[in-house]
Amino acid sequence: MLRCQRNDSAAATAIKEIEMYEDQVKGRTEELKGHAQETIGGLTEDDNLRREGKARQAAGKLQANYGEKLDDVREATVKNPISALAIAGGVGVFLGILLGRR
Repeated sequence: MLRCQRNDSAAATAIKEIEMYEDQVKGRTEELKGHAQETIGGLTEDDNLRREGKARQAAGKLQANYGEKLDDVREATVKNPISALAIAGGVGVFLGILLGRR
């Protein structure tokens, strides 16, 4: 029974790690698709396709960067839970003050 619980815990940890990188992978994939689209647009002299490719690249880069920053925040939260809790509490108080003025 104990061995089964350990395997379940390891599997859950592996799934969480995969989910952590999901935004990064999706973003990089969109970036590559955009690059290919831009290249094809350049070869066929299709300005619309080139612009769409550039836009897709930018969106992919943004998503990948978002995923990286989200992972950084998760790691910092795990390493320093007290600091993370204090920051979250401070943000909550600040938002409460702002919204209370209405």
